Amino acid sequence: MNRKGFTLIELLAIIVLIGIVGVITVPSVLDAVGASRSASYQMLIKNIVAASENYYMECEYGDLSDSTKYGTYACSINDNTIITTLGTLASTGFLKTDSSKKVTNPNDNEDISLCEITITKDNSVYKVTSNGCSNCPSTYEVE
Repeated sequence: MNRKGFTLIELLAIIVLIGIVGVITVPSVLDAVGASRSASYQMLIKNIVAASENYYMECEYGDLSDSTKYGTYACSINDNTIITTLGTLASTGFLKTDSSKKVTNPNDNEDISLCEITITKDNSVYKVTSNGCSNCPSTYEVE
């Protein structure tokens, strides 16, 4: 009699081998995912700072302060300070995002578009500070 197929022992051996491979590879994959999320978050912070600096310069020297042209996205500088949101930076094109113009935190994919930031210029140093949003950057300076 010719039986085709695997015995129970052979199937159990295969399942054990797959389990061992999974135990070895899953932690390294999770570490790589965590490292890439951290790197993405640091890149987002750098992009926010650069976008804030460009936004401030456009408000100061460009025509972004023209509310008839830019509506709610128009800005005004008070005491070398601008208060805006990350969503405004994305909507005006200073902060590159996906097609939905939503700014998301790469660590938890939470929408941070409504995070309010303050951009202050002091002797050509731009200081970006978040205003109470837990996932927004704290304070960063660019010269």
